[in-house]
Amino acid sequence: MCGLVGETGSGEQPGVHAALRALAHRGPDDEGCWFDPAGAVTLGVRRLITTDPGKAANQPLISRDGRFVLAFNGYIAGHRRLISGLRDHGQQVESDSDAALFLAVLGNALRVGGDPANALCGFSGQYAFALWDRDTCRLWLGRDPVGIKPLYFSEYGSGNVAFASEIAALRCIVPSAPDRDVSPHYLAHLFVPAPETGFADIRQLRPGELMCWQGGSLESRMIRVAPCHRSVGDNTIAELRQAIRQSVADAMDADREVGTLLSGGVDSGAIAAMASDVARERGQKPPPGFVMQFGNAERDETPRARLLAKHLGMELHIVAAPDRPEEILAHLNDGLRGFGAPFGNPSVVLMQALGAAVSRHVPICLAGDGGDELFGGYPRYRAAAMLRYWHHVPDVIRSLIAGRIADVLPRGMARFVRGGQGRSADAFDHWNDRCALVELGARLSVPADLPGDLCDRMMAFDRRVTLPGNQLAMSDRCGMAYGLEYRVPLLGHEVMAIAKSVSPRVHLRGGGKSLLRAAIAPMMPDGYLSAAKIGFNPPVAEWLVKIGRLLWGSDGRVIAELFGDLPLTVAQRHLYWHRAVRGREPDEALSLWALLVWRVWQMHQLFQEQTPDRDAVINHRKASSVCGTSSRSGVGTAPAA
Repeated sequence: MCGLVGETGSGEQPGVHAALRALAHRGPDDEGCWFDPAGAVTLGVRRLITTDPGKAANQPLISRDGRFVLAFNGYIAGHRRLISGLRDHGQQVESDSDAALFLAVLGNALRVGGDPANALCGFSGQYAFALWDRDTCRLWLGRDPVGIKPLYFSEYGSGNVAFASEIAALRCIVPSAPDRDVSPHYLAHLFVPAPETGFADIRQLRPGELMCWQGGSLESRMIRVAPCHRSVGDNTIAELRQAIRQSVADAMDADREVGTLLSGGVDSGAIAAMASDVARERGQKPPPGFVMQFGNAERDETPRARLLAKHLGMELHIVAAPDRPEEILAHLNDGLRGFGAPFGNPSVVLMQALGAAVSRHVPICLAGDGGDELFGGYPRYRAAAMLRYWHHVPDVIRSLIAGRIADVLPRGMARFVRGGQGRSADAFDHWNDRCALVELGARLSVPADLPGDLCDRMMAFDRRVTLPGNQLAMSDRCGMAYGLEYRVPLLGHEVMAIAKSVSPRVHLRGGGKSLLRAAIAPMMPDGYLSAAKIGFNPPVAEWLVKIGRLLWGSDGRVIAELFGDLPLTVAQRHLYWHRAVRGREPDEALSLWALLVWRVWQMHQLFQEQTPDRDAVINHRKASSVCGTSSRSGVGTAPAA
C-alpha cells in the first residue's frame, strides 16, 4: 500500500513535497517523486512495501517506452499468476509487483485506443492510482469498484487538478475551507458520503470512478466489476468455500508477514480458518491473530477468539480496548486527522488502538469486512424482509404499537414497529438513518437506481454507500495511520458474485449469513457458529460522559457546547443528554456522539494546519522498514517498468 499525491500545475512542487511528508505514515519504506520535463504534472508516492522489495518496484513507475508514469496504491489479487500469463504471451512486465502488472495492462489498453475502464474491470483487489500519459497529456485517476482505497481531488487555478490519498495531504497543495453544509448527510450516515468530503473545494472519487483530465477539463466514467462467476453445478456452498479460500490465498501472497483479525465473529472467523488452512498447505505456521478485549464481559469476544485460535493452532494477541478519557480522545483526534473529515462511528477509536498494536507485529492484516453486507448479517435486512407481513396488521393496531407500546419494547423491535408504519420508502429511511434526533435535520444520501424490493435496496445501499464510506474507510485510515495494510478477502470479485447470485431471503435464513455459515461450518469448532453475535461496539454512553467532561468540564457546559445554536429548548437539551448517558437509549447516545465529533472536528487542528506532523505516528515503523527511505526527484529518475 502507498500514499499518492500529484498535481498538474507547474509551480506546486513544494506543495507536493509537503504532501508527501504528510503521507509518510502510509508509506514508511520509500519515497519517490517524478516531474514532467514540460512542467505539466508532478507525481509523488510514499511506499509501504508488501510485494517485490527490489528497487525496480519503487514508484512512480515509468513504462519501458517512457510514455506512461504510474503512481499506484493497493494490491491485485493473483498478481503473480497474471504476470506469468502476460509474460507467457510475450508481454513485458519488468518487476513482480502489483503496480508493474497494473501499468502493463493499463498501458497496453491505452496504446491501442481501448477503454481503460474495460481493461481494469477484471482486476480483483483494492487500488487507487494516477497515470500520466505523456503522448496525449492526459492524467487518469481511478479507484477500485468496491471503494476499498481512497482518492481525493480538487480543481484549482486555471483548470488544474491536484489529488492525494488523504485530505490533509491534498490541503498542502490546495487549501480549502470546511463545508458545513455536509452536516445533514454526516449526521444521517455518521460519515460524509462520496463525492462530498467536508471541504468546499475537495471531492473524493466514488467507488469505481475513473476520471480523465486533459487541458483543463475533467471527464468521468465507471469501472464495473466484470462478470466472473460461472456456476459449475448446484453446490453453491462448495463454490463459495473455494472462492473464499482462493481470495484469502491471494491476499496472503505477499513478501511481508501477514496477520489476521480474529474478533470472535463469523466473518473474521471465516478468514482466520481459511488463512490457517492456506498457510499449512504452504508449509507455514498459521498467521497470528489479533482481538480486542473489553473490560465488560457483555462486550468481550476474547473467549470465543481464544476458542477458535486454539482450534486453528493460531497464536493470538490480545489488545486492550482504550478506556481512559485521555486515550479515547487521543485516538479520536488521530482518527479525525486521518479522515480529514467528520467521522462519527465511535469504533474508529477502537480501530486506531487496534491498528497501532497490530502494526508492531505485521505490516499486512486480513479482515472480514463486507461479510454483513454480502451475506445478510444486519438485523435491518430481516426487518425489511418481514415488512410485507407486518403490513397485513390493521393500521390502527400498528399505530398503537408504534406509539406508547414501542417505548417498552426491546430496541430492535421498537425500531421495526416505528419504521414499519408507512411505505417501504419510509421504512428504508427510518432503518438506515443513524440520527435519532429529528431536530438535527439529518438527511440520507441515497442513489436513485437501487434495484429490487426493500431488502434488495437496503443491501445494495450498504454495499455501494455505507460499506465504502464507513467500514472500509475506517480500516484504511486506521491501518495506514501506522503503516498497516488491511486486506479484505470477502470482497474478492468471485466471492461477491456468488453472494449476489443468491437471493436475500436465502441469506437471511436461520438469522442471517446462512450461506456463509454453511460454507465455513466444517472448519469451525463445535458451537462456534451458534453463539450470539456481540459486535465491535464501544460503550458510547460512557464515552460521551468521559470525553464531554474532559473537553468542557461540567455536564451543563457539555450540554451547552454540544447543542450550540441548535433549535432545542433548554429542557429538551437536558432531556436528550440524560437519556443518552443513562445507557438505555443507544440510538440517542450514538446521535450525540456524532454531534460531539462534529464539534471536535470544528475545533480540530486540520482547520488551521496544512501539514500535520505525523512523525510520532510512524517512528515505531522505521526500525522495521524493509529498506531505508530514499528520495528520488527529477525528470526520469523513477525506475522503468
